[in-house]
Amino acid sequence: MLKVIVFGFSKRHTRTVAHIVRAFRDRGNETLWINPARIRRRLRFLADRYMIERVRRFNADIIFIFNDNIPVQVLREVSGAGVTTIMFYVDWRPETPRDIIERARMTDFFLVTSRGRIDEYLREGVRNPVYFTEACDRYNHKIRRPILPVWKSDVAFIGAARPNELRVRLVMRLREICDVKVYGKNWDQFGIRASLKNVYPRGYSLVCGGAKIVLGADITNSTGGCWSNRLWLTLGCGGFLLTNYVPGMEEFFTNREHLVWYRSEEECVELVKEFLNKPKERDRIADQGYRYVHEHQTFHHFVDKVFELCEGLTKAR
Repeated sequence: MLKVIVFGFSKRHTRTVAHIVRAFRDRGNETLWINPARIRRRLRFLADRYMIERVRRFNADIIFIFNDNIPVQVLREVSGAGVTTIMFYVDWRPETPRDIIERARMTDFFLVTSRGRIDEYLREGVRNPVYFTEACDRYNHKIRRPILPVWKSDVAFIGAARPNELRVRLVMRLREICDVKVYGKNWDQFGIRASLKNVYPRGYSLVCGGAKIVLGADITNSTGGCWSNRLWLTLGCGGFLLTNYVPGMEEFFTNREHLVWYRSEEECVELVKEFLNKPKERDRIADQGYRYVHEHQTFHHFVDKVFELCEGLTKAR
């Protein structure tokens, strides 16, 4: 059994950190979850010293950091001395913030969701950037069959609306040919009423169970290997996903086997028309996608891969 500290806070609509903590514990590890934001609200200027002392008393084998959820001074104090430090950064911004790079340079492994930016991180002085995908949760993300109309649609999109993005144009076009429901913030700015502004894990699975097609439309699709966690969550909840193609998808998925991807706005519209008329094919693909992620890409698999990295570092020391 290993002793693991997880630094981070869990957003209500994703609960990613909570899923990671539970996976560490389920694998038989003594796991301490430290939420720096909560501690700082309570202790203010004493917070950093309190966190450093907790880390030292716990005597961890692994310190796992989600995004930038550790104060720089705390990381500087606790890294090294036999403990393996790992930072997991969900890499969706056009440029990586400097405070992320500063922390990444102090860690043993910097796990990133964009394979196409590994060389950039090496140039920035990060020792071990490693491409790591997100995942779904074996407990929260599962198939649910909704009864209420709020969850049912021809096409559903889960996510905020932003100006000049493909998702807004697609939703507007698809509303002309079928029943489209959106779940997220800012849609009223475009004259579209969202069914709900916030969707939490249970609601996410109800959307996937009630929609014939769940639409994927990422902020960017130009960076290899980098796609929204919407992909993992939708497949994990048994939804039929039609999403934009991102370079590298074919290394994980087979098109029209686990999901369906499109390469242009026009192709997306045509694929919606096609698959609305193919319910058996939708069910087959959704089932294959669901089986795939639960067999290979849950957060339990995620932490297993983290342990593999740590074992390799331990042998090299």
